[in-house]
Amino acid sequence: DKDKKGDACDDDDDGDGVPDDKDVCPKTKDPEQDDTDRDGKGDACDDDDDGDGVLDEKDDCPLAPNPDQADLDKDGKGDACDSDQDGDGVLDDDDLCPLTSDAAQVDQDGDGEGDACDEDLDGDGVPNAKDVCPDFANPDQLDTDGDGTGDACDDHGTPEAEGTDGKGASSPEPVVIDAAAEETSAASGGCATSGAPRGGWGWLVGVAAAWLARRRR
Repeated sequence: DKDKKGDACDDDDDGDGVPDDKDVCPKTKDPEQDDTDRDGKGDACDDDDDGDGVLDEKDDCPLAPNPDQADLDKDGKGDACDSDQDGDGVLDDDDLCPLTSDAAQVDQDGDGEGDACDEDLDGDGVPNAKDVCPDFANPDQLDTDGDGTGDACDDHGTPEAEGTDGKGASSPEPVVIDAAAEETSAASGGCATSGAPRGGWGWLVGVAAAWLARRRR
């Protein structure tokens, strides 16, 4: 410690104020006396502060034991000492999916587990992999038409389906009467000017009946 007192007769060789017989690093100044791994060798002179078997110079968490050196987001800071393990910008303490990158933090069923890592997105008790409607709660798993998509999210297998009769068949189009054509036909005596009657004979009979009704007024 260059105090002009030789180490042989100096009871504080490093001059840090801690007597050598109590100093965890008697030859290295370290008044804090930190010893992370409690191995009796202070951090100031210990080349493996956390005692995990990985030397500090190569350890991605030199002060946190992590012999596996796991680093999920590959940011050079090991998971054992990384406050954002998945590197999505959301700290683990606030992250709905701390081990799955999920910056959006969406939680459809409000169970506190983000959709990015939730195995039951809709919270109906059926795992996503087996759920016929993974995004719609349907614990009964009804699938009327057997197409693999449950009724809760299928718009092709129920009577309410738009444009169907409930059996998958298209509903018939409504018949629209052309009022202008009716007037024209009535004016000509209910006879078509050429070819077959427009709309078929049933249509012509209807027009004729309408014309007769007007004549009686």
